[in-house]
Amino acid sequence: MNRARAKRLVIGLIAVLAVIQFIPASRTNPPVTASRSLEAHIQVPPDVQQVLKRSCYDCHSSATVWPWYAHVAPVSWYLAHDVNTGRRHINFQDWEAQINPQEGKEHLGLICKLVRNGQMPPADYRFMHKGTDLSATEVSAVCAWSQTFASGEDTDKKPD
Repeated sequence: MNRARAKRLVIGLIAVLAVIQFIPASRTNPPVTASRSLEAHIQVPPDVQQVLKRSCYDCHSSATVWPWYAHVAPVSWYLAHDVNTGRRHINFQDWEAQINPQEGKEHLGLICKLVRNGQMPPADYRFMHKGTDLSATEVSAVCAWSQTFASGEDTDKKPD
């Protein structure tokens, strides 16, 4: 490849990257209604809540903290897609969006499997967000809590 051709290719690539910045990603944070949240329906131990907020809420809540690179296409499109997909699967701040209580229990029951297998949080998220890895102790705490739902215990409401 000669220099002139390489130079045109680089200029073309820069032009494309500049133009795609005008194609916005759908970065939203829907309003949060406390009465619709997971904590309003299910007792969450403080240590588990801390793990969920630190390692899960960016994709599975309506309180996403959008990093600076979430404003740079094409990365912004990827992040918006991941967050929207995560919220569709489970949104801890819109727990009432579950089809029924059994669906919510099934989602919570799967948390242990996904965390224990290292599927959640995803590797690319852990790479870009230092401190979101779960320790063995945190995995055990999350699993102990989430497995109460898989076993069918009636834990729908917080104690008074």
